[in-house]
Amino acid sequence: MLYEILATDMSFDQKMEEIAKALPQILRYPEKASARILFGPYSYKSPGFEQGKYQISSSNISKNEEKNHELCLELFYNNLSLKNNYEPFTFDEKQKLDFIAKILSIFIDKEIEVKKARYDYDFLLGSTNEIPYSLNSEGKIVYISPKIQEYGLRPEQMISRSFTDYLCPDDRYEWLNIFKKIKSVDILPLKAQMRIQNNSKELHWFQNHIDPIYDEMGNFLGSNGLLSEINRRKEAEIHSQEQSNAFRFLARACNQFVDPFFEDIDLLIEPILEKIRGILDADSIFIYELNHSENNMHLTHYTCVPLLKGRCELEMDKLSSLSTAQFPTIIEKFQKNEPYYVNSIEQLPDSEKNLKGLLTTLDLESAQIMPVHVENQLVGFIGVVSATKNKHWPSYSDDLLRILFDSIFNAKERGKTYTMLDNTMHLYRSLFDRSNDAIFIHSSEGTIIDANRSACKTIGCSHSDMLSMKIADLYPHESKYMAQSRSAIQKTLNEGSTRFESKMKHMNDSVIDVEISSSVLDKENSIMLSIVRDITERKSSELELENYRKHLEEIVDQRTSELQTANSWVSALYDNAPIGIGVLNKDLELIDLNKGMAEITGIPRENIVGKSLFSICTEGSSKYLDKDLGPDILEKQFSTELHWVCNKKHICIQFNSQPLDLKDSPQKVIFTAQDITRRKQAEIALKDYAGQLEKSNEMKDLFTDIMRHDLLNPANIVKGFTDVLIKKEKEEKKIHFLSRIRDNTERLIDMIENTAYLSKLESTETLDLQKMDLGRILTSCISEMAPLADNENMDIIHDLQQPYPLKANPIIKEVFINLLSNAIKYSPSESSIHVGVQENDSSFKIMIKDRGSGIADDDKPYIFNRFNRAQKGSIKGTGLGLAIVKRIVDLHGGSVGVEDNPEGQGSVFWVYIKKGTENNRNLGLG
Repeated sequence: MLYEILATDMSFDQKMEEIAKALPQILRYPEKASARILFGPYSYKSPGFEQGKYQISSSNISKNEEKNHELCLELFYNNLSLKNNYEPFTFDEKQKLDFIAKILSIFIDKEIEVKKARYDYDFLLGSTNEIPYSLNSEGKIVYISPKIQEYGLRPEQMISRSFTDYLCPDDRYEWLNIFKKIKSVDILPLKAQMRIQNNSKELHWFQNHIDPIYDEMGNFLGSNGLLSEINRRKEAEIHSQEQSNAFRFLARACNQFVDPFFEDIDLLIEPILEKIRGILDADSIFIYELNHSENNMHLTHYTCVPLLKGRCELEMDKLSSLSTAQFPTIIEKFQKNEPYYVNSIEQLPDSEKNLKGLLTTLDLESAQIMPVHVENQLVGFIGVVSATKNKHWPSYSDDLLRILFDSIFNAKERGKTYTMLDNTMHLYRSLFDRSNDAIFIHSSEGTIIDANRSACKTIGCSHSDMLSMKIADLYPHESKYMAQSRSAIQKTLNEGSTRFESKMKHMNDSVIDVEISSSVLDKENSIMLSIVRDITERKSSELELENYRKHLEEIVDQRTSELQTANSWVSALYDNAPIGIGVLNKDLELIDLNKGMAEITGIPRENIVGKSLFSICTEGSSKYLDKDLGPDILEKQFSTELHWVCNKKHICIQFNSQPLDLKDSPQKVIFTAQDITRRKQAEIALKDYAGQLEKSNEMKDLFTDIMRHDLLNPANIVKGFTDVLIKKEKEEKKIHFLSRIRDNTERLIDMIENTAYLSKLESTETLDLQKMDLGRILTSCISEMAPLADNENMDIIHDLQQPYPLKANPIIKEVFINLLSNAIKYSPSESSIHVGVQENDSSFKIMIKDRGSGIADDDKPYIFNRFNRAQKGSIKGTGLGLAIVKRIVDLHGGSVGVEDNPEGQGSVFWVYIKKGTENNRNLGLG
């Protein structure tokens, strides 16, 4: 409403009269209201104005320095009757009036500024110096005043040059049309506005007075002209038009916020912000709302140019929430309702290093940030930024941004308020309908105004039928119930509330017991609220409870008899238990014990009761008891092994005790004692046996080392002499046999080394793990095996760019050396071997893919066993390599396997290694 009137093309007085006419529409009863606007000495009234009894007003003092510019908006109610002490004006209506007064005050200030600007422009136009010039018939400059130098041009250089050369390119077409017209037609002097451009591409607006010159025959000779500078006037006209367009757009845009129930109000904001950003020629516009409880500022809306959008999204973690502590100077100015301007980040003080860092990151230079207060409290700020240093913002940008923020904030707050009220209403209605008790709202005469679902269910009728009934229809027709109902209604009206039990009838003619609680809801109109609870089940339960009490007495008698029987069973179990059981008092004296305890100690029961626990054993036991029985036995559960000397014989007892927490009884401890002498003897024997096994293991390792040493020595001697004989021998046949001897000797040496290595691995249970990079391990292995592959014209292909961190022992390298060696051995020449790594959630999968003959499915389950090899013809091997691979992988908690190459011929050996483990394994390999 307000924005539409302000945006209409009419005089100031007409706008004020239209606003006065429309102001009553913000009230609940506009037909009974009048409005008046007081502005200095002027007064604008709504049609049929009458100063009524009830009044609200809102005033706003213009910030303009003119006198008598105080604005006051008044609303009156005429002949309005109020009931129940209702306020004539709501809080929301007062807020609307204050908001309209604020917007209207800003509009008036702008109108005054525009009038002043127009006066200034007229004055400047009259005092501007003119620049005369002359052109020939071809439009070239014959003369121009030296005053043109003030605009960056040299007159001597302009002579004989076309006048068109010094015009703005956008204005040249218009000038050529004018010049063409005055050349062909004898016309009067013309005026045209155009822009002169100097060598620095600077533009200046001029009013060009053109006076064509003709000879006596009417032939065109040229023209004289006067250039009158109108820079300030054009800038003012453009500025005024831009300001008018901006506020007209804002008025139309804010008109969309009027409906507080518009659920998607955020969808309206972004296009409006984008338009305002374009009007102000900013790179970005943003809105932050302040959270005082968390001392931070949240970015609620923003829009920016595409070039800046990418940088903003990258920094959104920082931009979405800013701490007020990071910007002390800015917040201090905002608290004083002062705007904050940044012309260049170089000029920012050291105290605003955080702001400087943000602007630098986003490649921005200038900023204009306006704080917004509501009820003298800072609620947020709105700002624009630019990548241009010393950005010149329009003079009206401050008010434009403030009004935009106010409109958005007020619309959102009203939306929240109405949504909260609507939710509260739905909540109360939901509680009303979902109550398990029947609820009736009725008058004192008994007319039912409303009832919830439970009420309809209790009576057995629909909601519409319920509203056609009276309270009296709900009671049985007996006179005592009718009288009870009337008495309860009267008592409720007199005392405010009452509670009583009665009966109500169901539509199926059955009668139910009810408890009724009634209270006054609206005393003036005698409206009551009655909550009816069906107590039929409760009444039935009370009868059942009495019967249950009698039955319970019978059960108690029966349970007493059963407990006596159970007590005799417990006594029998206590006396005949195969372990010792006893009870101690606080002085650790035996006050009771069973037969089992007497059998363990070898002392009759009657000779033990009443004696200290220390005295039941022969001399020498006390030193064990003093050591093993702690002082906490009386306070908490206790368990230990005791060494007693009974009948000159050492026995080991498993002793367990538990304090008895018995009310109104001295502190006692119950304990059990079990003879575990034989078990302890077995444990000692088992420990001795384990020691013998460990010693045997050490002997096995020693034997393996001796055998390795003793076997390698003769094997190496044989190999050495064989190499010497091959070098000296000339006969091919003998060389062949000697080579066979050397090859088998090398195979024997490999078998001895691998057997010893595997033996040591198999006796190893744990490894010492350290942080390693799987990528570096594989790269190192590939480098070591590259010469062997080159001999066969093979390529080892891999893509190991990223690091693969894991915890492993350096012997893991042997796994990949062995698998790569096998891949080279069993693949044809000039083929390729592929090494790859796949990363899973908790492990790495290493795959080595070859182009060999593959492995039969029947052989795959056995190739990782020692001395098992697939049939590979003449290729050498001990059959231990893959067994060593499997053992090393097992020690790392991983797995190893083989499958067919999915790309064709060959095999894929894979190894799963965990990324890391918390359990460091400690044992090194020699």
